[in-house]
Amino acid sequence: MAVTTSGRDGQDRLTARPGCSQNPVDGRRRGPRHPAYGPEVPLRRPPPVAGRYVLLEEIGRGATGTVHRARDLRTRRYVAAKVLRGADPSTLAAFVREQAHRIEHPHVLAPLGWAAEDDVALIAMELVRGGSVRDLVTRRGGLSEGLVALLLGQLLDALVAVHARGLVHGDVKPANLLVRDGARPHLLLADFGVAARSGRPAPVAGTPSYLPPERLAGALPDPSQDVYAAGLVARRLLAGTSPLTTLCDSMTRPEPARRPSALSALRRLRELPVAGWHGASDRR
Repeated sequence: MAVTTSGRDGQDRLTARPGCSQNPVDGRRRGPRHPAYGPEVPLRRPPPVAGRYVLLEEIGRGATGTVHRARDLRTRRYVAAKVLRGADPSTLAAFVREQAHRIEHPHVLAPLGWAAEDDVALIAMELVRGGSVRDLVTRRGGLSEGLVALLLGQLLDALVAVHARGLVHGDVKPANLLVRDGARPHLLLADFGVAARSGRPAPVAGTPSYLPPERLAGALPDPSQDVYAAGLVARRLLAGTSPLTTLCDSMTRPEPARRPSALSALRRLRELPVAGWHGASDRR
């Protein structure tokens, strides 16, 4: 058996535990012999991508790639790496555009860097250890109105910043809402893999169950579509009736022009009599 250690130079190394043998010729550690597993084989790990990122276990899947825990050898920190393999030119171009969406906001998960080598490209991001809102619901079931209001407020706060940049996220759903560990939940809007410029032609992408009717019918990307998805998320998180329901109904109206903007929805949210919520992080 082997364990991973980090040397002074930041390189991860495989160290054999008792029971492993060492090849006297090349010095490589080999796994223990066992009649059920056949001959011993070298313990190998794929080389770092671009000499920097060591990919570890897969921890999720996004709209355009898999997500791995990874070791950044330059900073000696663990990160989340969204990985794209063997993509066609148009998909690769979209992946490169995604890493360019660097929105500095407390509730937006911004890329830390990116790298490419041969047919592998990756975007490195903060490794958020609290999981996603989907994981939160799986553990708890329906959430209290105070917690839903807190998460919705942080999401709307993030969407205000995204829309101010002329972007439409296009895939707002519980799995793309990450939550940092802490005494107070801190939401991060993640995965800009299908983000598009507002009002410009773009393929219909995202998760159909969170897309509004007009987008499914081929309408151009519009910020109101993110508001629709945010309203659906909040409504599906609630464990029972709440003053939030009226706001969610307005956010999910079939007619895009009748939906509030993210900023208007955020202001209305702060006026609701919801217990246990003290507003989003940034007042507007």
